[in-house]
Amino acid sequence: MEATDLQIIILVCVYFFGVFSCKFATQFFEVSHAARVVENAIYRCLLMCAKIHEDVTFLQEIKYKHLEEAGFEKPQIRDFTAVDKQITNHWKESVVQNILVYSPKEFSFALKFTNWKEAMRQLDEMHKARKGEEQWEK
Repeated sequence: MEATDLQIIILVCVYFFGVFSCKFATQFFEVSHAARVVENAIYRCLLMCAKIHEDVTFLQEIKYKHLEEAGFEKPQIRDFTAVDKQITNHWKESVVQNILVYSPKEFSFALKFTNWKEAMRQLDEMHKARKGEEQWEK
């Protein structure tokens, strides 16, 4: 049985369509995977920053308790508290700015925040989304 010219042309077209489809699908899945990796990196970075802030807040509470036990007066402790709060707020905004400035431009789609409050809101949303995914996986 011989193949006609039309059948050969159709086979060649089907072959090239398959090659093109495979290449396109591979690139699409690579980009999708890379986006998930970036979002996971941002999530982990924000989670780490939140945990550091939590630890600093805990240590500050211990500090204020020890200051009180050491006999410092309430106005002095309030002064320490005000300075610590100012330093902590500066640190939080500095962390966010450093993430925004030093992250690769390709990550910009995942950086949906400009300050600490927005970053923590994004972390909460990402955490809720992950909890939803875990429920579907079970």
